[in-house]
Amino acid sequence: MKVGTFFVRVWRMVSIAGFLLALFSSYISYPDAVAVRFDELNHPVQTLDREVIFYLAIGIFIINNTLLDLIARLFLKVPTAQIPIPNQATWAANRPQLNKVFKNWFNALMASVNTILGLGLLVLSFLNRSDRPIRAIEYAWLLPLSTAIILVVLVSLPIRLSMKPGDDD
Repeated sequence: MKVGTFFVRVWRMVSIAGFLLALFSSYISYPDAVAVRFDELNHPVQTLDREVIFYLAIGIFIINNTLLDLIARLFLKVPTAQIPIPNQATWAANRPQLNKVFKNWFNALMASVNTILGLGLLVLSFLNRSDRPIRAIEYAWLLPLSTAIILVVLVSLPIRLSMKPGDDD
């Protein structure tokens, strides 16, 4: 097993475990009405029931993992000639490696969404703690980090496809 494949598989499993841990720990710590939007003075402007957040997070998690896994499995049936990739002839001769590249990429995409969802639940939990004042600016790192995670995953596929098969040994 290559290092990239191992990393993506471990990240996906850790992201699933982390999401579930964040889901249940945040659900326990949420008040009945969870503040989800704040004004300039850090006063809650909008709230949601904690059950709504719980089931919404579970729905996103199930749809993300089910849909992306289905797409990854269906990709194996697409003819190589119909996939718009650089080095088409080289990759056509190495279809098993191309399948691994796409499977790893879909797994990384699933893991990134799971990671971002888990971090979002934790931040929401921290913002709704009653033992400390609400300072939403302390958690401003979540949006740039989430954007960076998604961008790295999205950009990794074209970079890997521009390389020759077997270059990631």
